[in-house]
Amino acid sequence: MKKTLFIFLLVSSGWALPTQISCGSAHTCSLIDGEVKCWGWNQYGQTEVPPLTNPREIRLGGSLSCALDDEGVKCWGRFGVEALRQIPPLKNVREFKTGGLHTCAIDDEGVKCWGHNGFGQSEVPPLKNPRSLALGGLHTCALDATGVKCWGFNDFGQTKAPHLKNPKEISAGNVHSCALDEEGVKCWGYNEFGQLEAPVLKGPRQITSGSAHNCALDDEGVKCWGRNEDGQTRVPLLKNPFAISAGGDQSCALDETGVKCWGKQSE
Repeated sequence: MKKTLFIFLLVSSGWALPTQISCGSAHTCSLIDGEVKCWGWNQYGQTEVPPLTNPREIRLGGSLSCALDDEGVKCWGRFGVEALRQIPPLKNVREFKTGGLHTCAIDDEGVKCWGHNGFGQSEVPPLKNPRSLALGGLHTCALDATGVKCWGFNDFGQTKAPHLKNPKEISAGNVHSCALDEEGVKCWGYNEFGQLEAPVLKGPRQITSGSAHNCALDDEGVKCWGRNEDGQTRVPLLKNPFAISAGGDQSCALDETGVKCWGKQSE
């Protein structure tokens, strides 16, 4: 059964506010007061959080959930391929991201990827001081000292980054990619739903991509564009939003009241 999702997870006065939010295909996790809480579709156990020790980062992809805690990266939910369970040795993880069926991390030795590799999305090319990652359905992008580099499935040009002026942030959808640079948001790849056509943004500072839509946080709030048949780009009223995440056909934001999500959930 499919239904339109419009979740409000409000935080009352005196409670701790969530500090992170991440969306998968049809589930969401938030980090609040040192605890990971997940909700939504749970067919593969992706919302059943295992024991974690001081989790500090959460990332969702597809029907998989992952967290970084004092012991390293831990994942739960649908692995899809056995290789996803085989997390390589990691030293001082600085960032990690999860895609459709693969995961990548930046540690002291560079970028390491594991999981599905049918299109080379887990084969990391030479990178110079990588500082950020974005994982799509079957492709991977990294931001390093030379700019944005992408690899993996490329039938729609999603790994061919355009000219970018001092890119600061990257994101990836199913078969498209985006970057935030000095000139604004630029996207490339598949464009059937207008996901490459960013609206006018005023001082954008965050970009996030779902399956075929994107959201950006700018000086005026949250703006979303692209596929919208389930309302994933119809942003509700938000009070001073400070973080956003898009995944599948849903979008979420953190604001002064807590977590707000909109779009579709499957169950």
